[in-house]
Amino acid sequence: MQKVNWMRMKTRTLTALAITIPVLASEMPPVIPVGPVAYDDVSYQPASATMPGELATTEYIATEGDTPAYDPATAPAAPTSSASPNTIINLNIYSSNYQVRGMGVTNHLSDHGFSSVSASHTFANRNLFNRGIHHRIGGTLGFIYDGASPLGETPIFQVDYAIGKEIFPNLNLDFGYSFKRGGLEGAAARFYNGGAHRVAQDFNLTLDFNDYQKGFFGHATWGLGFQGLTGSYFDIEAGYRFTNIFLLNNFAADLELSAGIAPSLGYWGGGVEGIDAYRIKAALVPYALSGAFGRDSRLYIKPWVQWSFSGTNARKIDHIAGDGPIDHSQFTFGVDMGWKF
Repeated sequence: MQKVNWMRMKTRTLTALAITIPVLASEMPPVIPVGPVAYDDVSYQPASATMPGELATTEYIATEGDTPAYDPATAPAAPTSSASPNTIINLNIYSSNYQVRGMGVTNHLSDHGFSSVSASHTFANRNLFNRGIHHRIGGTLGFIYDGASPLGETPIFQVDYAIGKEIFPNLNLDFGYSFKRGGLEGAAARFYNGGAHRVAQDFNLTLDFNDYQKGFFGHATWGLGFQGLTGSYFDIEAGYRFTNIFLLNNFAADLELSAGIAPSLGYWGGGVEGIDAYRIKAALVPYALSGAFGRDSRLYIKPWVQWSFSGTNARKIDHIAGDGPIDHSQFTFGVDMGWKF
């Protein structure tokens, strides 16, 4: 009896294994092959992106409901920053006083104020010698509204040329040449030459910084005269731009505050060394929130006020006009209007 039961159990076990093993075998993972395996048929890039020298890959074909493959030809273009304007024309509609780097000329030499128009053009090629070097030309024509004064007998004329490079973001280094005729420099040049000569020429080196996002701006200039006036001068300014200090309907305004100092070494004559002038300036820049008259638009208007007071060189420059051409303290207001394109 015990033998019969054991035979039945053996038969049932073999029958169950015969049925179960094929089923288990069909669900088990495939056997790992022996030896090196080539993954030539797998790619995570589209066929168009295959680099030279890579193995050929199977191209993925999108079916209905799948995400289309990336196609560079139809992808939207990446946004690009707008280029700086090539030309800037600035009209100083009126200034209540004529000044040179913050030095306020006395009222009896510029009794009725001053106006000027200046222009600067940066040439389209901003990558000279494949070094990212730009070059520009500029000029200024100014008038002192007092023809009877020695400074107002002729218009003030200036021509500039400079080459430069952006050495850090928002920081440019420019090397330039300036030709000046008339004005305070012309009167000083004529005094030293003893004739009708009213020309002064110099080379200048300028660091210019303007960060529109953070609001900081400023410049530092070193000039070296080689004709008419043969000394050196400096002009240093730093400022901050407060944005949207005024908001009303569609109009807003920024406020620019800056301070500057202008030293010189022998530029106005032998022994004239020290500070020409100090200055503090506030300018309002109104604009429309929409339309053509925007913060970055082509047109702008800028009313401003400036307080200037002379340094140690004021009394040393007396011999230019006999009784001292530099005002020791001067409050000046003006309006500028410009066009950028």
